[in-house]
Amino acid sequence: MDRGAVPREELIEEIRRFMRRVGVEEAIFFGSRARGDARPHSDLNLLLLSERYEGQPLSKLLPELQQEWKLDLHLQLLPCSPKEFEEMQEWNSLAREAAEEGVRIHVDRDHEETIE
Repeated sequence: MDRGAVPREELIEEIRRFMRRVGVEEAIFFGSRARGDARPHSDLNLLLLSERYEGQPLSKLLPELQQEWKLDLHLQLLPCSPKEFEEMQEWNSLAREAAEEGVRIHVDRDHEETIE
């Protein structure tokens, strides 16, 4: 399948599976793939929210998380705590974009899912 042709709903399903693999209950899917205007080589932008990421260096988190991504799309990933995310919105344009336009995806411990 053409990498650019993965339907948005399939991407959301893969994000849910990824969230379960890495033990995260909340994520924000944003950028061109979330909006539906991606090009074939566009990356997938995903912000993972978890208290356990607070103060953790990205150099440690990213390789571990990237290993669990199974789809053949480049994943642009930002793991952070909810508090860090709030603070980041003041100086980081990607964090602002995620907050303003992103699709919030929730997976609870019982695997019930919601999308906002």
